[in-house]
Amino acid sequence: MTDASQPARDPARAFLRIGVAQWRDVWTGIRAIAPLMPGAAVFGMAFGALIQVVGLPGWLAPYASSTVTAGASQIAIVEALRQGAPAVIAIITALVINARLALYSAALAPVFSAFPMRWRLGLAYLMTDQSAAVSVLKAGEWPDAVRRRWFILGVSGPFVVVWILGTAAGVVLGPVIPESWQIGFIVPLMFIAVLVPALTTWPAVAAAGISIAVVLALKDVPYGLNVLIGALVGIGLGALVPDRRGPSQEAAP
Repeated sequence: MTDASQPARDPARAFLRIGVAQWRDVWTGIRAIAPLMPGAAVFGMAFGALIQVVGLPGWLAPYASSTVTAGASQIAIVEALRQGAPAVIAIITALVINARLALYSAALAPVFSAFPMRWRLGLAYLMTDQSAAVSVLKAGEWPDAVRRRWFILGVSGPFVVVWILGTAAGVVLGPVIPESWQIGFIVPLMFIAVLVPALTTWPAVAAAGISIAVVLALKDVPYGLNVLIGALVGIGLGALVPDRRGPSQEAAP
């Protein structure tokens, strides 16, 4: 017989004082980002191995991945240094690549607007290309702001953990990974998987297509400048393309 004077234990707050419903939303977020996690692990290995090749201290790889959390620019800046590029070129390349984060901020602003400040800051710190894309694409399915923030935590947090662990593994396994593997190929494949669902306007499609074409055409340019040039040309010319919508889109309110 239960003592009525004692409050019943709430099983929904049995683990880390977080309710079962919240953990369920986190798990849903993890499942949404899970198909991209193997790519994050291999991408992290590529960065960790590259750190070893350049001769930088191994601890720098997981440190950079946990503080910068921007794999594309991390690899770009280290690769530029490996090719003997001046530091200013490496820094400018990284800044141009990371300029995309301003676009993510604009897209995520309405998604995060109802969150408390501590949540906005924490989730922003964990945000990556992949988690930003999934969060924006799935936000409409989570009209409740409380449930949405737990879902986005599930999308972003574990993905960053996998990225950091992959980086650490790359440092350890770097010396035994054959160069012929060319594991960097996972980078464009992972971004394609994320970007294709988001390419819904002509400017976005044009910018992506132009950037890829320029990067490939200038692959022999030294210091990895083809990435910097491709990004700038894609952004510049893509902005000139008119955003033509179909009749059904124009008629929508």
